[in-house]
Amino acid sequence: MLRRSLSTYDILTVKDVVEAYESRGEFQSVFLTPLVYVLFFTFFASAALTHVPIETMFPSQNGLMAALVTSGSDTLTADSKMKFKNIQSQADVFPWFIDTFVPSVFVTTDYNNVSIPVDQVGRIAAFQKVVGAAEIKAYVAPKIPCDVSASLSPIYKSCHDWANAEQETPWYLNPKSPAQEIIDWFQEVKANHTLVSDANTALHINVATYNGELNLLCITALQIKFQPGGYVDTRSKMTSMPLDPYGNDPSGGLMDLITGMFFLTTVGMDYRKIARHRKQKKAVVWTKWRMVTWMSLASVLTFYVFWIILSVLVAQAQLKNEIIAMENPAFDFEHNTALAIVYFIDIMDRMKTMGTIMIILRLSAMAAMCLLMFRILGSLRFHPGLNVVMATLTKSLRSLAPFFFVFVVCLSAFVMSGCLLFGDSTKAFSTIGMSYVTVVNMLFGQFNPDMVLDVNYYTAVVWYWSAMVVLSLVLFNMLLAIVIESFQKVHNSSDKRTAPYMAAISELLRVEGLWLWPWSRRDMIRLGRAVQADELRDVSAAAIAKHLALSDDQARLLLAKVRAFKRVRQLEHHISSNQEFVFMTITCNLDCVVIEMGTAELTIDDVRLAYASRGDFVMIFLSPLFNMFFFLVFAACALDHTPIQAMFPSENGLANIVAKAGTDAVTTVTTTKFSNMATHHDVFPWLTNTFVPYTFVTTDYNGRNLSTPDLRRVNYVHRILGAVEFKTYSAPPRPCDVVDGPLGAMYAQCHDFDSPVLNSAFYIDAGADPETATAVISAKQASGAWLDASTANLHINLATFNGELNLLCLISLRVTFQPGGFLQPIYQTKCMPSDPYGTSYLAAPLDACVLVLWITTIWMELREWCRDHRRRTGQPPKPRFCTLWRAVTWLSVVSVAVYFAIWTALCMAVYSPTFAADLTALETGASSSQPQLLLVDIMTRLKAMGYLTLSVRIAGMVSLGLLMFRTLSSLRFHPHLNMVTATLTASLHSLVPFCCIFVICLTAFVTSGCLLFGERLLQFSTISRSIITVVNMLFGQFDLAAIFAVDYNIAFTWYWCAMVILFLVLFNMLLAIVLAAFDHVRTVTATKIAPYMAAITELRRLAGPMLWPWNHPHMMQLGSFAESANTGLSTAVTSASIAKQLCVTDVDADIVLRKTRAFLAIMHILRDSNLNDDDVDGEDFVGEGEVAPTSVDVSELNQRLDMMEARLEAKLAAMSVNMAALIARIDAKL
Repeated sequence: MLRRSLSTYDILTVKDVVEAYESRGEFQSVFLTPLVYVLFFTFFASAALTHVPIETMFPSQNGLMAALVTSGSDTLTADSKMKFKNIQSQADVFPWFIDTFVPSVFVTTDYNNVSIPVDQVGRIAAFQKVVGAAEIKAYVAPKIPCDVSASLSPIYKSCHDWANAEQETPWYLNPKSPAQEIIDWFQEVKANHTLVSDANTALHINVATYNGELNLLCITALQIKFQPGGYVDTRSKMTSMPLDPYGNDPSGGLMDLITGMFFLTTVGMDYRKIARHRKQKKAVVWTKWRMVTWMSLASVLTFYVFWIILSVLVAQAQLKNEIIAMENPAFDFEHNTALAIVYFIDIMDRMKTMGTIMIILRLSAMAAMCLLMFRILGSLRFHPGLNVVMATLTKSLRSLAPFFFVFVVCLSAFVMSGCLLFGDSTKAFSTIGMSYVTVVNMLFGQFNPDMVLDVNYYTAVVWYWSAMVVLSLVLFNMLLAIVIESFQKVHNSSDKRTAPYMAAISELLRVEGLWLWPWSRRDMIRLGRAVQADELRDVSAAAIAKHLALSDDQARLLLAKVRAFKRVRQLEHHISSNQEFVFMTITCNLDCVVIEMGTAELTIDDVRLAYASRGDFVMIFLSPLFNMFFFLVFAACALDHTPIQAMFPSENGLANIVAKAGTDAVTTVTTTKFSNMATHHDVFPWLTNTFVPYTFVTTDYNGRNLSTPDLRRVNYVHRILGAVEFKTYSAPPRPCDVVDGPLGAMYAQCHDFDSPVLNSAFYIDAGADPETATAVISAKQASGAWLDASTANLHINLATFNGELNLLCLISLRVTFQPGGFLQPIYQTKCMPSDPYGTSYLAAPLDACVLVLWITTIWMELREWCRDHRRRTGQPPKPRFCTLWRAVTWLSVVSVAVYFAIWTALCMAVYSPTFAADLTALETGASSSQPQLLLVDIMTRLKAMGYLTLSVRIAGMVSLGLLMFRTLSSLRFHPHLNMVTATLTASLHSLVPFCCIFVICLTAFVTSGCLLFGERLLQFSTISRSIITVVNMLFGQFDLAAIFAVDYNIAFTWYWCAMVILFLVLFNMLLAIVLAAFDHVRTVTATKIAPYMAAITELRRLAGPMLWPWNHPHMMQLGSFAESANTGLSTAVTSASIAKQLCVTDVDADIVLRKTRAFLAIMHILRDSNLNDDDVDGEDFVGEGEVAPTSVDVSELNQRLDMMEARLEAKLAAMSVNMAALIARIDAKL
């Protein structure tokens, strides 16, 4: 009613009509701009997809991928024994070249075994014509002395400088050569040891092809990277580009032309807005939407700049002439090798340049389309419904800054701890960058827990569950709460604008019609021109009718149209600008707080308190920086003590050889893999056919005999220490627990598999050849007593030293024989630095820095405890000091101390003189009388060091988690960051009753799952494994097909019940808890934000951006005076008293007083935020159905506002009626 009265009885002036007439184009622009951007986006996307022909690139690149980048999942054939993705050592390179690469590239017969024509020779996958030749580049690291400790220097004398590898002269293979000729060349290179050696760091194979069917050029780059730990990393990259950009699809030019027209249109539209601002003498404001507009235009322009460059490069005649010359049958590659190499190098350089431009082209297109998408959304702000969505999006992004900071802190803790725990064994955590990607993908459900569970089962479970609870269940739900809150605010404010806007639109629709465009009428244009030319100075109906020669009804209709158009334009401006009435209320509140703070009275005690709080003020603001610095330095220290980037290639290079998995390529040598053993019968074939040939190596990958320094090495870099240890554990015999009768006669004797005892232990010297080692294993097999029905465990331990990376490694292979006949092979690899402080120049400085920070933390806590104790002397005891956050601080201090205690024990074990003497004696043979005892001692020490290394990493994980929470606790002084941390703690507090219910329900499904599927599935075989499996199932990590294979009907019934109760019900209850906690914290914090921001604003205005008023001598004089005054003096401190005491002017005295007052107000709020956490930590949590404590009665306030609106509406209606009567009388007189 109120809005209708304002809209109906609005009075127009000449200025209003002029503004309405001049805003015709702006009105059109509001409605046409979304259409322009949608069409711009559509045509640009069509042009980009035309210039980057994905539909032709996909079959071309995947055809090459299937032929060259083969993997273990491909079909195994006689001609494909080694796949590219299965290369795990340097010994696999030549089998891949000879058995896979050459038959795929140098093809002479087709799939029908018929000789192909001469013009089709050199094609890959039948259609990909090789351009020029296949290029092979080898990178070799120069030899350098090993930087190892004195005790290990005799074992590893020569190393390589992997950081400064040098490129050797490339090889070029003619694609027209017969396959056998290329194979002979590889055999010759292998015999000469010139392509692959122990100094190789990488092999790069580049193949350029042309597909005439699709008219595409393509570069295939295959890279084989050899790392110093023996680990081999294979990578592939393919880049395609059209050879005739506009010939393949003529529509590309048309799309470019239309896109250019829309580009110029967009530039013109935005330039016109800027010109209008300048004409109106307004500053050109670079709003976020204008920046998005120009960034999108710049991205489109970048796309076309690089597209023109690519088109020019493709159209150059020299490239095509060189390709044609090399494909000419008259061109003899063998006799014109130098010219062919020159041509080929030029072709490859041009194609690599075009490939790089093609990548930039696609990236710029992606950026342009994303920016155009945002610009389309921005242009829809005039619509009240669509504006709610856009405003929610922008408001959420603004509100996410504090959340994002807290999220990054928590994420970094789990990333670094994950890198510490799993980086040595799992590629996904082998670097900090890959760890960040892995953990973020884990939150989106793209994660396989098995890859960390296989490293260390229970540690991985704790880490995975902690990360998912904190990052996913708590923080992601808080993100949802932030978005919901933003939507509610925007929706509430939008409701106030939607009604008048729709009323104005309805009015314009009524007087004008469906098109909402009154300026299409000739009379409207005449009226606009008349008032613009100052020919019509009166815009009453009579004056308009007289000037335009119209009837009174027509004149009134024109005025109604102008009035409705003006109203629509005003409301469009308000909606598009997203002005919020709430902001005005907050501003008013801040102003009121500033006024109240400016008139508050100060006493001498207040000034004394402000002066004494200087240190507290500094500590509150510096504590987050200190804690963050402590967190980062300790993380750097832990990662330096656990060199993941060196441990990963070492452990995986060793495990890929000794503990081969079933996905490796099947060859005549490796008949049984370690992970494929399923019965007792598989053990001896694995030992003799796989383990022995790859462990006791006497020839290298080129087939030559190894020199004496290179013997006793696994994968050519891991030097075996002493011998390989074999231990068997047998289950002692016991009577069978069977009933009397025929069953008892069938099974007379059983074994106690729960209490196995050591049966035998023997060692095979590392210097033994494969034949000798096989003979020892065969003798054990022939005896029939080494592995029998009573064998419970087989342990094989192998200790190695990698001089390239200066690492000691211990790999333990364990085969568990269970009484049901089930065989479970498990391996574990542990590496530790052999010289922790000798190979890292940062280790000692980082330790010293952590020690200083650790001592500083203890000093700060003890100082705070003493101050708190003095402050509370003579008062009733109150456990104020022992808060949750202080407990976190002391736990973090203790965990860091435990970490360095374990690290010290590890260093003492590594630098032990006895260990060094044992290694020297074992290498030199000085203790040949008792070599077995010496080896046992070394193995025992290495196992102990392995456990210490694992303990160091677990302690590092715990310390990083506690330091993360300590960093969050120091952010409580900030009003917005405090909302995040308080919500986190309040949610954790409220989870206690939820966890009780959750555990009860979880136990039921865990037990039932173990009963239903435990007999068939390993993940349900025990209660502990069932718990882990069911919890992981709730996080989306579950193999549903496995339980379906047991019993389909029972499986889906159990799975559906578990997901409905545990996930849909209980997890949504958890979501409700987090949302309620956030709402409670927001309500509590809202009462503190206004005075805090007012005090901060006042202090910033008076003292500058540093917020430190005590650097002024007048402030120090006032503080010294207050400190020396009598305690308890209640004399008010005024500007006059300050001016008299300090001998300053009244203006300076007033500034000093206001600074002191603002500083004291801030300190009161900061102390309350840091010490009084009970109000937001869940103790005063508002439950369902309870009334939130507040200082304002919201219902009463709403009633008063409704009454005020009704009165205002009545007054305005009466005034409108009187005004209408007045206008009528004026018209009658005129």
